[in-house]
Amino acid sequence: MRFLVLLIFGLYTIAPALAFQDKANVAQINGVPISKAEFLYAFQKNQKENTPIVYDSLQKYLTQYIDFKLKVLAAEKAGIDASQTFKDEYSGYIAQIQKPYFQNPVSEESLILEVYDRLKYEVNASHILIRIANDSNPMDTLAAYQKTDSLRILAVSGVDFALLAKNNSQDGSAKDGGSLGWFTAMAMVYPFENGAYETPVGGISKIIRSQFGYHIIKTNDKRPAKGRVKTSHIFLTKNGRSRESGNQLIQTIYDSIQNGGDWKALCKQYTDDSQTQLNGGSLPFVGTGELPDEFMKAAYSIETLGDIAPPLEASYGWHIIRLDAVEQMPSLEELRPKISENIRRSGRNQLSQEMLVNKLKHENGFEQDLPRLQNTIAQIAAVGLPNIDLANLSTQTIFKIGEKEVPYSDFFNSLGNANQITLTSVWNRYKLFEREQIILHEDSLAPQKYPEYGFLLNEYKEGLMLFEVMEKEVWNKAVEDSIGLNTFFNTNKKNYAAPERASVWVIESANSENLDKVLSTFKWDKNMSFENALKAQLDPQVFSALKIAKRTYQREDLPNFAQNWKEQALFSQPTEKRVYAIEEIIPKGIYRLEEIKGLVMADYQDWLEKDWIKSLRKANKIEIDTKVLKQIASDEKR
Repeated sequence: MRFLVLLIFGLYTIAPALAFQDKANVAQINGVPISKAEFLYAFQKNQKENTPIVYDSLQKYLTQYIDFKLKVLAAEKAGIDASQTFKDEYSGYIAQIQKPYFQNPVSEESLILEVYDRLKYEVNASHILIRIANDSNPMDTLAAYQKTDSLRILAVSGVDFALLAKNNSQDGSAKDGGSLGWFTAMAMVYPFENGAYETPVGGISKIIRSQFGYHIIKTNDKRPAKGRVKTSHIFLTKNGRSRESGNQLIQTIYDSIQNGGDWKALCKQYTDDSQTQLNGGSLPFVGTGELPDEFMKAAYSIETLGDIAPPLEASYGWHIIRLDAVEQMPSLEELRPKISENIRRSGRNQLSQEMLVNKLKHENGFEQDLPRLQNTIAQIAAVGLPNIDLANLSTQTIFKIGEKEVPYSDFFNSLGNANQITLTSVWNRYKLFEREQIILHEDSLAPQKYPEYGFLLNEYKEGLMLFEVMEKEVWNKAVEDSIGLNTFFNTNKKNYAAPERASVWVIESANSENLDKVLSTFKWDKNMSFENALKAQLDPQVFSALKIAKRTYQREDLPNFAQNWKEQALFSQPTEKRVYAIEEIIPKGIYRLEEIKGLVMADYQDWLEKDWIKSLRKANKIEIDTKVLKQIASDEKR
């Protein structure tokens, strides 16, 4: 898992527990309750700020929420949450959520100002990561630090940083020489961000410790923030498409747009981005780091609203990008709520380890026989762990935190043999042990002490389960079930009405003389395919210099189509080095499945999901308490 803090995490605040003490339930599924508190947490997260709570909206959302819970129940029955792969992925997400008891609100204002100042700039950095597991023992931690330190010495002495990263970094960016591209404040974990911003351009940072391990950062460049842009795009994937055919098709689409072709129609016809196919390729506002650098570079290069950048070949496909709007950096007061939420979520305001331990000791009633502990540690340092009275001491309590009693045996087990060990090192190991035990105890209490945090943990678990079960029951089924897809299309053909259009061969060449030879030489031959006929009738040298592709056009896509709109028409476009050959006029009626397979696939997935929900609702007992919903709406009006 990359150490980037991707902004996909839900937000939570430390709310007083009293706000969530209402034990009422809005619904039950097979006798398992959906509490009022849980429902309101989910409902309010999905509402715009200051939106009034009314009964109709609560009722509508509860229907959706029950559908969600039914899918999660199906995932549980399928054992999805029991697999080790699932448990590992869930643990990885949870490790990145800042625990609420770490937060220190005293310093928030200074952190808000720091973030806002950094948002005015962007950093381009590379790094080397040496990972440390959360449960690493002191010796493993020391070994990781020493390795990181030796790599930093090499980097500072002038050894190529990218090469060091490729050979040693334990992050996914290693294959790119450790490059992370451009980013701004709040895009990375806080210690890493500090290292990147505080290191001068071209410099190597000191060793940075984050929850992922040790980092060395090379700051490649800094620049003023570019702001956020809203774009639309037409996208062609590289999956199943050669580079030559992709370049040819994206250029054809671009040329059609430049010659007056309708953007939305071309997007609907060609884009492989099913999420934006029906809205003209429209993407949300994004800034540096939110989409790949190559996309953002092209988007930022467009100077005028409405202008379109030339086709971009990216690592994963081809784009045509249009600039729709530009958003300059908001004022501090406008950004303050968002920055404050991110500070609490990301752990920028976390307490120091010592302050945290003292806080939790005070809150949970820490008790300890300190003289006995001091005497025991002195004995271990003097004669070694194997030589003290382990049988008697192991059953004794080393400390009590809340209702939990921690025995000496747990501490002894954490030491290993400890035959030769100094007094200082034993105390250091004890402090680490004590801190870990206190935090483990607080972890067990946190979902109850901080209800929204508990809801968030459950939200992650259920979200991961939902993804897995949706992939199994809907997404993969739609992709693999070609018979079902065809049946669905044939049943719903009326939804895919198509205008009159033509199947057209597009012939391109950098040399206009080659196109002239096509126009003067080519004759249609019913006994041969278009390409074979063209190859048979042209000089081999001329044919090899042509780019040939088959496309579907509407009459209004190009000016010259209107006057040449007939089968076996062959004509050139004066403004392009291109010849068009209309092979077939497809009458107004229904699109062929192959023309709109992506759109039909999305509709088929929607149908599969709705049908699945119907069966789940039929198979499970659902009870709704409308009185509780009405009470929520009534309380809001007061």
